[in-house]
Amino acid sequence: MLNIKEFRDKDKALPDLLNPAILVDSTTVLGQPTAIALNKDGSLSMGFQFSGPDLESLSHEAINRLSAFINSALVRLGGGGWASHITAIRSPADSYIPASENHFLSPVAQLIDDERRQQFELEGAHFLTRYYCVLSWQTPAESEVSGASAYINNKHKAEQKTFESVITKFSDTVSTICGILQSAQVGWKITPLDDDHYLTHYHECLTGRTHPVNAPDFPVYLDALVGHHALVGGLEPMIDDQNIRVITFTGYPQSTQPDMLEALHNLPFSLRYTTRFIYLDDKEALKQIEQYRQHWLGARFSMRDYVGAAMDHGVLPAANANQDKQKMADDASIAAAEASSGQVRFGFFTATVILMHQDLNVLNERVRLARNFLDSSGFVSFNETGNAVEAFLGSLPSHTWENVRKPLMHSLNYADLSPKTSVWPGSERCPSPLMQQDGKKAPALTYAKTTGGNPFRFNLHVGDLGHGLIAGPTGAGKSALLALLAAQWSRYKNARVIAFDKGRSLYALTEAFGGQHYDIAGELSDLTFAPLDRITDGSIEKTFAENWLESLAVLQGVTVTPAERQAIHNAVEGLAGEEGRSITDVQSLLQDAKLKAAIGFYAGTGRAGTLLDARHDSLDLSSRFITFELENLLQSGESAKLITVPTLLYLFHRIEQMLDGSPTLITLDEAWVMLDNEQFLAKIREWLKVLRKKNAVVVFATQSLMDLKGSPLLPVMMESCPTKIFLPNSQAGSQQLRPMYADFGLEDRQIELLQASTPKQDYYIFSQAGHRRVSFDMGPVTLAFTGVSDPRDVKRVAELKGIYGKEWPIEWLKERLPAPIRESWVDYAKHLYQQNGA
Repeated sequence: MLNIKEFRDKDKALPDLLNPAILVDSTTVLGQPTAIALNKDGSLSMGFQFSGPDLESLSHEAINRLSAFINSALVRLGGGGWASHITAIRSPADSYIPASENHFLSPVAQLIDDERRQQFELEGAHFLTRYYCVLSWQTPAESEVSGASAYINNKHKAEQKTFESVITKFSDTVSTICGILQSAQVGWKITPLDDDHYLTHYHECLTGRTHPVNAPDFPVYLDALVGHHALVGGLEPMIDDQNIRVITFTGYPQSTQPDMLEALHNLPFSLRYTTRFIYLDDKEALKQIEQYRQHWLGARFSMRDYVGAAMDHGVLPAANANQDKQKMADDASIAAAEASSGQVRFGFFTATVILMHQDLNVLNERVRLARNFLDSSGFVSFNETGNAVEAFLGSLPSHTWENVRKPLMHSLNYADLSPKTSVWPGSERCPSPLMQQDGKKAPALTYAKTTGGNPFRFNLHVGDLGHGLIAGPTGAGKSALLALLAAQWSRYKNARVIAFDKGRSLYALTEAFGGQHYDIAGELSDLTFAPLDRITDGSIEKTFAENWLESLAVLQGVTVTPAERQAIHNAVEGLAGEEGRSITDVQSLLQDAKLKAAIGFYAGTGRAGTLLDARHDSLDLSSRFITFELENLLQSGESAKLITVPTLLYLFHRIEQMLDGSPTLITLDEAWVMLDNEQFLAKIREWLKVLRKKNAVVVFATQSLMDLKGSPLLPVMMESCPTKIFLPNSQAGSQQLRPMYADFGLEDRQIELLQASTPKQDYYIFSQAGHRRVSFDMGPVTLAFTGVSDPRDVKRVAELKGIYGKEWPIEWLKERLPAPIRESWVDYAKHLYQQNGA
């Protein structure tokens, strides 16, 4: 006969070991859809992804407060049946920006990016850490079976309603916890997990694989959905082809600190660190604590002492008491008082570090490094063997029964030992919907380095707002950073850069990009403006002309009355019919003596006439990279503001009119301080709003925050610039500067970082999206074009351009690069120019 026993084998498979059963409902947490899972043990689970504040930016007091606030949220999980899994998953980061997504038009732009790509790859493997929390609640027993069955089968309305009330209570509690954790005191940025993301997270914890898992239309048999893998148990378990090692704690330091394990999830390899906490109600907690207390009280004396006491009328000799055991008993008494106070909640704590890899040698080395870290932090770590499978299963979200290692601990210790801070990695994609190219969001602007093998993807944008501020002292790297941002901006499709420079620090880059460099009011410059020449182009130009002429009068101290405003209007209307439309021409049409005199300052016979009183404009804005050098304009003595303001007003108007939605970066280095006039605040604010809508961003730069002290521009900067970059400043903590940095939102620890940072290397990103100290790590090729401001170097660039034409950067690299790398980069530059058809 056929032996069919082997086909009816009922040995357990992986799905039998997994807890998820069905997705019973979807609710809304923090305004976002959130999955609710019903597990096979009768519990409900919900989860969210979070990112915490930057550890490096937190003072010791701040991180203590962070743990305390997290504890204040967790103590609300009372009444028994609650559990939480807080998990940090460290996994390989994506590679550098794909070359196919770049739209560089200049060989030098490509050259700079290729050097940055090479540096990124030479740094070795990069990793990012993501953080999750899953809350589970063991539902009341009376509703567990009947209610779930009624809910699934849509029968027995009363039982179904009871179960729905249980779900509502659960989701309301989770929503409350999320609200507290996202408050300003904690500062977590929380994204609730919907059906797909909940299953993806569980599957990643199980297998280490990061691919998405989509919930089926009828989301049942979840254990089979995520458990279709081969698990090999034993002392050294495997899942599919991945060897698994589970490190757990068998010993703890006498006290915990909130930052003692934060660096664990920044180790330079993939890992998963999970802390599980099974919350006890007050009665059960006091019972467990009393058992500990009685145990230690009984252990104070030896058997001889007890025998002697029995023979001596029950009197134990106090001198013989073990003081260490007495201290443990006293600690238990203190714990009982804490449990009764309600300030902490006690529960069973489990911490596990999960490592996976195909190669046993690699895996064993990672186990060694992880254990070294834990042991040096005051813990006693243990590589699980006989308990490996149970410990692994106990680390999975919603699993609360597995793993016997679960010492009693209170929620503040749990908050100390759980992941709560993060290294902000920036966004891989530009967050602005206006920056779409080729049907998807554009890549990040540029990459930078930070600690622990973590890459940083830098974007100016927060949402669709990309205006920024760069502030730092001379020599700290401001000009080089502005040039780098301009060079990297050209990766975007149809990108345009318009720079207002001071000191010719962008001359080399502009010329290398084949751009247009204007030296306004320079000795050899033939640039002249005719701001009134375009009034026949429509009502917008007429309105601009009237407002611009009025601003000239105001700058000369004239308070323009309605009658004088009408006179200006009439003069512009009359000018439209004339052949000449210069300031001299409009002056001749004005009858008002005050207006005539005021505007005469800007006419041909005035001090500003040579720049602003042309009949035909020589300004050409067709280039994709334009730089306006303003140093000579700003050095025009006491009249600098009288000339600079109308010049910038006109240039900004021309720029605004040319914007067509193409990504446009506008940088203003120092010159913007000339606009700190009450009259222009509304105009500046309006410009920033208009430019935002037209996909243009403005980056202001200053070498002194004191320029902003008391300036009416300060509120505009605070409101309109979500991204601020602060440069190293050894004087940041001085009595003068500390209040300025504090006004921008920096705390004492962040100011200390600025004092301790290295000029031209470190930059502190202070954004609404996050905070982080980074290094943009400009190599010799990049610095050959972004770090050129010495007058002698600028002169040499001009000479090479005159000799070699468009290919002058090749000769420049020969002179600037160190010998070991010179030949290879010069040959590559030649190749790019040949490819570009130069």
